[in-house]
This record gives sequence, C-alpha cells and structure tokens, in this order.
Amino acid sequence: MCFTDPNQGAASAQYIAEQGLGSKIAIIYKNDDTYSMGIRDTFVTKAEELGLDIVSESTFTEDSQTDFSVQLNDAKNAGADLVFLPIYYTPISLILTQANQMGYAPKWFGVDGMDGLLTVEGFDTSLAEGCMLLTPFVATADDEATKAFVSTYEENYGETPNQFAADAYDCIYVLKQAIEQSGVTSDMDASEICDGLMEAITSPDFSYTGLTTAGEAATWSDTGEVSKQPMGMVIQDGVYMPLDA
Repeated sequence: MCFTDPNQGAASAQYIAEQGLGSKIAIIYKNDDTYSMGIRDTFVTKAEELGLDIVSESTFTEDSQTDFSVQLNDAKNAGADLVFLPIYYTPISLILTQANQMGYAPKWFGVDGMDGLLTVEGFDTSLAEGCMLLTPFVATADDEATKAFVSTYEENYGETPNQFAADAYDCIYVLKQAIEQSGVTSDMDASEICDGLMEAITSPDFSYTGLTTAGEAATWSDTGEVSKQPMGMVIQDGVYMPLDA
C-alpha cells in the first residue's frame, strides 16, 4: 500500500508547481538511503520539466544527521523560499529546530516520511506549523470511512491514527479482496496461496478504494507497485489538516 518513491517525487514537484508554493527551491536529502534518493531523483526530473528553480541541493548520511547547519546555510544563502525534504520525520525535527535557531523560515514540504513529526519526543511542535506534505491519509478528512476508522482507532488505542495505521488497515482489506477473487483456501500450500494472491492483485481488473486512496481506486502493476493518488496535508494549530481545505 505504500507509495513508490517515483510516485511521491513527481507528485510533489507537480503539486508545488501547480500551487505556486515556492519560487526558489532547496532540497535536503539523505544520500545513503534509497527511499530518500529515489524521491529526490524523480522530484528533480519533474521539477526541471515544470520549470521549477532548484537553487540548492545538499545531503547527509546516517552518521551525520545531527548537525544540519551546512545544509541550511546553503539553502538560506541561495535564497530558497521552500525546502523540499524527502526524508523521515526524526531528522526533519532537527532541521526545523536548527533552522529556527538561525532565523531561517522558508516553507517546508515533505512526503509520507514526514508523517509522525508531531510525535517526536522533545520536539517543539510549534516549529512544525505550516509544514506541508503529500501523504495517503489525513485523519481529519471528513469522509465517512475516515471518520469511522479514526473514531474506532482512538477508542481502542487512545491516539489518533497516522498514515501507517491506515496503510495497514487497507492492506488487510486488499488481501481479503484478493483472497475472494483468487479463490485460495487455507488448506492450500503456502506457495500456492502466495501465487494466487499475487496473480489476483496484479491482474488488470483488480482495484481497491480505501482509506489511503484519496477516494480513487488504487491499482497494482505487474511487478507489484501500487499506483494511488496522494493527498496534500498541512500542519495547522498542531493538527494535520487537508492542504486544500
């Protein structure tokens, strides 16, 4: 159910361009992480196609993700008014903290790895105000399926579900649908069940509409990658809200 890296990178560039969110864009990505690099690569390709002006690109690694002064100064000195962050929420919390300390306040735009930023221990969540990201799930959406899921989840676990919880929920129902469509049964060999599910999910007539598909049907390629529509999210008053609300 998780987005492929190319899907997120291209969709982010498209959204930034369509909404006119930044005139000069910086990118900070993790160069020893295939997730981050994959999103960065497709973002750059799409940004160039759309005429977006990338004025700064800087990287970090697993061993250097505590000090972002070099990356932030490069973005600031280049005049970047939007910083694209194709990385996970823990280093993002440090980037926002250190940017605030140096008086740098661009717009921040991330992908699904940013979801979870508000739960980082010790992080001043006020610094996340206005952060934008593309994600498959917004807990504050007002459709009936999301409201029912969020209500039940909060009753059972005492917290608001993030996109990973919604992805897991959808996974179960994709498997249910694939089981029904393929006709596999519990007395079959495990490899037969696996083959049957794979054949069903990747068939041209298989699709699924759920919590993380933005009201549109998700489909799967013949190699198993999901194609689904991302949603824009912005953090307002310490809450994730639909970006177009």
